Amino acid sequence: MSGNLINSRLPDKNWTPRRIIFTVLFTAVSIGINYLGSFLAGLIAFPLYLDSVMTIAVTALCGLVPGLICAFGSNLLLFIFAHTGIFFSACHLSTALIAWLFFRSERKNHPNEKLLSAGSFMWAGFLAAISNSIIGDSISNFVYGANTSIPQVDNAVQGIYVVIRSLPVAAYIGGTITNFVDKLVSATICLFIYRGVKIIQVKHS
Repeated sequence: MSGNLINSRLPDKNWTPRRIIFTVLFTAVSIGINYLGSFLAGLIAFPLYLDSVMTIAVTALCGLVPGLICAFGSNLLLFIFAHTGIFFSACHLSTALIAWLFFRSERKNHPNEKLLSAGSFMWAGFLAAISNSIIGDSISNFVYGANTSIPQVDNAVQGIYVVIRSLPVAAYIGGTITNFVDKLVSATICLFIYRGVKIIQVKHS
């Protein structure tokens, strides 16, 4: 079993029908969960995005292309049904790309490890938060007038604006704080999902 677990650490390069079905279904479900995450965050008025809560898990389990599809598909749903700016898809895509780069590096540097480490997920979330802050806050400021179309985040920005009286600065501060919390929460959730799926895969291998 240990050999199977080590091998299961890497995305399967042999695209068997079973692997294809899993990838398609897991990616599709993850897109839906990302959309619902953003919807639920709005309902409870919590200053988080929760719109890429599954993207890192898809990238870890299925690879870069499914991760990018999950990222863009999630933003496309939000664009159609929640009026989120389509340009924010750059943030989602950067999350998948950064996660993939981290996971690929760890797999090369630690080929005998059974699973991706918790640290790789946390670092992926941390750097994704930085990229999302820079890209997202810039898009918000220069394209949408510091508006994200996500009420709970916009409310946080408005609260900061009351204190510092500078909308661009408030947008960067608010976006940075919410991105760091959001991506670390997402990375933690994805870590548990990743390990849970791997355990199930090993049992059925």
